[in-house]
Amino acid sequence: MLNFVQKKSRVFPDLATNAARLTPWQKFQLATNNSVSPSTASVALISAAWGQALDRPSGWGEGDEAFGKRFGANMARSASANIFGTFLIASVLHEDPRFYLRQHLSFKQNLKYAADRVIHTRSDFGSRAINYSGLIGPLASESLANTYYPDANRGAGATFTRYGSDLAWKFAGNLARQYWPVINKKIRILPSAPTQ
Repeated sequence: MLNFVQKKSRVFPDLATNAARLTPWQKFQLATNNSVSPSTASVALISAAWGQALDRPSGWGEGDEAFGKRFGANMARSASANIFGTFLIASVLHEDPRFYLRQHLSFKQNLKYAADRVIHTRSDFGSRAINYSGLIGPLASESLANTYYPDANRGAGATFTRYGSDLAWKFAGNLARQYWPVINKKIRILPSAPTQ
């Protein structure tokens, strides 16, 4: 059983508020909202801090400037993944890039649903479909990232390593989305967005 949040979430703009079909323009708006959402910026900061601690990509070195490059690259990768996936591919292939909540699942069922949503999505017509927009979008983004990453961190191996990381973050994000209405209600970060 699918559920909808009643109000648009500022933290996760891609949480479905209804089952109405999105136009390409609405998918573009969703892509831009996702690109600047608090969840995207938080992941970019965490990833930049982790990269800074491990000196990855190694070509950027250390210090404030290097941290800024890592954060900027993370935001750019996310934005391009959203433009390629949430907007372009989803529009061409008639996929619905929103996340539909499922309630009353056990933790194990939530894990399974979060993993399944990496691979499957809904079509614009409500049927189950392969999530090409969510799978190809990040790969296209990581290929584009080779144009601004340091020389030592380019190429097929580096691209697929970043792509694997993207899919892991997508799974974690899906799990966070599943629990977001409960988390938000308990800690009251933002005005409550109850499900129907």
